[in-house]
Amino acid sequence: MTPRFLRWSLRAYQRLLALYPDDLRRDFGPDMLEAFANDLAAGRALRVWRIALRELIHIGLPAWVRTPAVAVPAISAAMAIVTQSPLVIMTVVRKQDAPPLYAVSAITIGTAITALTSFAAVHRWKRAGLISLDIG
Repeated sequence: MTPRFLRWSLRAYQRLLALYPDDLRRDFGPDMLEAFANDLAAGRALRVWRIALRELIHIGLPAWVRTPAVAVPAISAAMAIVTQSPLVIMTVVRKQDAPPLYAVSAITIGTAITALTSFAAVHRWKRAGLISLDIG
């Protein structure tokens, strides 16, 4: 294994640790990173990454999604997709003036704006103390 791949793997894993719950990352983050580095140095890169990604899927992502700062924009984006998808279907089926790619792009941009707006609102409300989200 090349030193370059080792450095890349450590940086990538360190960034992925941000998806774990705060208390787990605070208490065990340095140890997790050290164990990951030791296992990589032992030359078991594929096995180490497979275990790390499985752990991330089972522990990190569910905890991250339960965070209101993530859940609210995700729900908003899902609602935008659900409410706007009939427009895409009608455009594709009827072949109206707008090409289907245009409609899909418009909905994608609208969904992204909805999610980002929700994300910004949650963080602004949290910072201003207007609502309690029980985030850290």
